[in-house]
Amino acid sequence: MKKTIICIALFSAGILLSNAQNQDGAVILPDSILYDHVVMAECKVTGNKLTKEWLIVRELDFKIGDTLSIRYKGKKGLSSTLRFAPADSSELRLRMRYSRENIINTKLFLTVNLSMEQMEGNQYRLLIDVNERHYWWLFPVVKLNAPNLNEWLRDIDLRDVSMGLYFSHNNLFGTSQQASLVGYIGKSYAVALGYRIPWIGKGRKTGLTFGAGYQNLYTVEYGSLENKRLIMYHANSLQSASIFGVVNIRPGLYNYGTIKFTGQWVSISDSLYSLDSNFLAKGKQENYSASIYADFAYDTRNSKSYPLIGSYLRIYANKVGLGMISKVVDYFFYGIDFHFYQRLGKRWYLAEMFKLENSSGEDHPYYYQVNMTQKKDFLRGYDLYTLKGDQMYFFRGNVKYELVKPNVKKVKEGQEKNKFKALQYAFYLNAFADAGYCVNEFTENNPYNNKMLLSWGLGLDFVSYYDMVLRFEYAFTSIGTNGFFIGFGMPI
Repeated sequence: MKKTIICIALFSAGILLSNAQNQDGAVILPDSILYDHVVMAECKVTGNKLTKEWLIVRELDFKIGDTLSIRYKGKKGLSSTLRFAPADSSELRLRMRYSRENIINTKLFLTVNLSMEQMEGNQYRLLIDVNERHYWWLFPVVKLNAPNLNEWLRDIDLRDVSMGLYFSHNNLFGTSQQASLVGYIGKSYAVALGYRIPWIGKGRKTGLTFGAGYQNLYTVEYGSLENKRLIMYHANSLQSASIFGVVNIRPGLYNYGTIKFTGQWVSISDSLYSLDSNFLAKGKQENYSASIYADFAYDTRNSKSYPLIGSYLRIYANKVGLGMISKVVDYFFYGIDFHFYQRLGKRWYLAEMFKLENSSGEDHPYYYQVNMTQKKDFLRGYDLYTLKGDQMYFFRGNVKYELVKPNVKKVKEGQEKNKFKALQYAFYLNAFADAGYCVNEFTENNPYNNKMLLSWGLGLDFVSYYDMVLRFEYAFTSIGTNGFFIGFGMPI
């Protein structure tokens, strides 16, 4: 249902193009300031009916009481009256811009406006005005009993759909705590719950998340032939249950760390075991494991939902099987993930990313292999193939043009604060090129393993309400295929 809503919004958005304004707010500075430096002596926050003020102020790129320069960098001999221009690089404008982006990236607000008013001399008061999001969510979810949407669209069968509900509150107590519950039933069925406390302790630099889940899958990919998925369609093919706890740390404004502990049980049916007795570790029909994952990330993206400027670097390691519950599962994965975003011109942007993931040992069971054709790890144009192994290396690149700037449909007077009256949207046309290599030395009859794969094409990204991104792409590949594909989530 969520995907259907996105599609409806896409086709109706053309009606809205003539009635637009800024999407998520702006930085508004005085026309002129008679000082070389200003002191942000105070801060006033408005519009936060639920969210605690400290949670907003902590995202500022400067501290209240700091002195900020309003001079242009690289210019000398400025007059005492300094005027701002849209592209100026004064410390004041940059830090105000970064601060607004940080507050938007909390994903608690639809719009954030930053401005300032003079108190006395060069003493100024920072004004932060926010429009909070809707925090309660209850909506239907759809689980396709197929590897992905593009494969399901080639043989549509509504019987291969499991339905359920998702419930969440994303700002409990006004401190960004989140409680969520999701479940679906049908040929596959599952239930999961979680609770997130973003910041605890005096310094508010540590957070906790914990949860549990159970799933019973009707559709399971158990192997590949000529890099096409071998899939078993049968009730109770794979069952798994897990519990997890996550510790998040934020030592700096743009620095993040994660430590995650997971306990898991996974079991496959007799039928699946007869097809691949090496699907799980050590040829077992069920596995128990305890795992620990750790990463460090540096994130300066202007938007975590659909970034256009900034960078993201993540270094991670994952030890699957600690020998505490069972010594059957024993694998180690590690890698690096880097994203770079840059403005090329008024409406032109460049985005690039590469990811390298390796693992200790070789010939991992199918269930524990890295996968270069799922979730955030993919090459565009290879949706109908599977690329799994012990190592993967891939690159994705985009040159994009801002076809329709981030906009909001204008609403009637008095309804500006209504969280559902204003449909936010933007369109980006992009040309892309991807390259990837998946290592699997022990797989026969899969010609695209251990081979450099390329793809290129054109795409249209639709960015809409509450961080939803829908991609339409036509891709050509180095293996001689081409086609139209639909994707969800940001491409890079």
